[in-house]
Parts: sequence; structure tokens; C-alpha cells
Amino acid sequence: MDIKLSKMQLIDLKNICKKGWGGYSNPSDDLEEMVKNGLLTKSAGPFGDVVYRPTAEGRKYINSI
Repeated sequence: MDIKLSKMQLIDLKNICKKGWGGYSNPSDDLEEMVKNGLLTKSAGPFGDVVYRPTAEGRKYINSI
């Protein structure tokens, strides 16, 4: 898989993979790009927020670097 992520995307992905979720109030372009690449899933949170979860591919990607 040849995906190039920015430094901030890598930091977000590492933190989301570590925590298993992301409690963001608004969708971020960087996170949306990772959803498109299949590294994260996106769903509505319980408090009107957006929750990002790593996919198996996302965990594999972050463990490979």
C-alpha cells in the first residue's frame, strides 16, 4: 500500500489506533482523507460529535512504521 500521510495525519492515526476511537467535534480534512484510504471508519458519536475508529488496515499501517 503506497499511502503518503502528513506528520499530523500520522500523529492522529497513532493516537486513534492507541485509544481505539477519536472524539472530534467536526470532521477534519486529514481524517476524512484517511477514511477514504480505508485507514479509519467514521460514525456519529453520542454527543453530536464524530467518532473515528481505526480499521485493521489502519492498525497494520501504523504498526509498520
